Amino acid sequence: MSDLREPQSSAQIRAADGEDLVRDSEFPDDISCLDHAPATSHGTYLAGTQDGVENLEDYQAGGYHPIHLGDRLGNTGRYHVIHKLGHGGFSTVWLCRDSQEGKYVAVKVLTADVSADDLPDLRLIGLDKSALGAEYINIPRDHFSLEGPNGTHQCLVLTLLGPRVSPDIWIEMQNPGPILRKFCQQTAYALKFLHQNGLCHGDFRPANILLKLANLDHLSEDEVLLLLGQPEESEVLTESGENPPLSAPKYLVASTNLLRLGAKYLMEQICIIDFGESFQSSSPPADIGIPEEYLAPEVIIEGGASIGLACDLWALGCTLFEIRRQKPLFYMINDRDELLAEMVGFFGKLPERWWGKWEARADFFDENGKRIGFGGEYEVYTLDRALNHKIEVFEMGSEDKMVLDMPEEEQRLLKDLLTKLFTYTPGNRLSAAEVVQHDWFKM
Repeated sequence: MSDLREPQSSAQIRAADGEDLVRDSEFPDDISCLDHAPATSHGTYLAGTQDGVENLEDYQAGGYHPIHLGDRLGNTGRYHVIHKLGHGGFSTVWLCRDSQEGKYVAVKVLTADVSADDLPDLRLIGLDKSALGAEYINIPRDHFSLEGPNGTHQCLVLTLLGPRVSPDIWIEMQNPGPILRKFCQQTAYALKFLHQNGLCHGDFRPANILLKLANLDHLSEDEVLLLLGQPEESEVLTESGENPPLSAPKYLVASTNLLRLGAKYLMEQICIIDFGESFQSSSPPADIGIPEEYLAPEVIIEGGASIGLACDLWALGCTLFEIRRQKPLFYMINDRDELLAEMVGFFGKLPERWWGKWEARADFFDENGKRIGFGGEYEVYTLDRALNHKIEVFEMGSEDKMVLDMPEEEQRLLKDLLTKLFTYTPGNRLSAAEVVQHDWFKM
């Protein structure tokens, strides 16, 4: 990506409002009362502490498959494990070299309690890859199963992708506004492609939108590791002093930070991942797994009977805001009543059929939908204020700062787009096909 800066250490960056921007680490819990890290129910524990690794407890029957650097995965040992890309509640993801094609790929190894019938990603394989929008979908390249001590694991071979589109990718850019807007339009094209094929993503949010990488295949494995840094391993020990059980690996590997590749290898193109919550629009599930801050109000109030394409469109609105502003619209709200209150503050009073069902409304509003506080009124955080919010980041020890803001005309156009996505009537929301044609993308 030509307009990306070289990455900076998160320790060298602080926000103008005093909020530290920490990308790769969290403070560990206090375990000073133990002479080693907390043990699992199987008597295993990690030597020292390690941030950003999966739960060792989940290496058991039905759980993760123990994988080590240098392992060869696939029916013919085709995929050589080089580094760790990440993990989730139902998978670990590994950087591998495809020895057959000489390409770097991501291999997603599911927990053993996920069957092939539970893999919605496989629905993507039969879709028309030449259609507009398909280039923004991470369609599996290969699929195989893996037998291990914890069961049978389904494995997906996927295109290797870069970092997420938020929350702080803008710091690497020379001129973030136009690029972030481009990412937004590509995101809408991806959703249009899915909806035209009768698919709901079900978990549509920036965490599942990554940047594409320029071709790394000409680099040797050693050269790739020189860019990413050597994998960090935390040894798995046992309270008995014996070797770890076969169900657990000998060590856990910390996930790499793909921003370390530098601007040279980051493209101005996004790709949608993680279709574990996706479903056919004609057969919606009884529940949806998206985090609540991206959840449509009809699902909060009416439940699963209202799940459908319109839920993706509400989440698209949240996602477009977050990509462009690099901060979630509903920020750090974990309570459903507070979330509904924030929605009313942004988009007005709920329809009467929902207003009457919302039992906690009197904690936030009078019956006319006017916000109340502790003994009086206070200024409501509006969509206008959210769009106008300026982010400033200083380099430590320097007066130089990077600023992410939005011109007034762009604010006006984005507000128009978001208002049409955030309508409370699900059937009145703009379709993804209409979103990609909006004037905001024509600036």
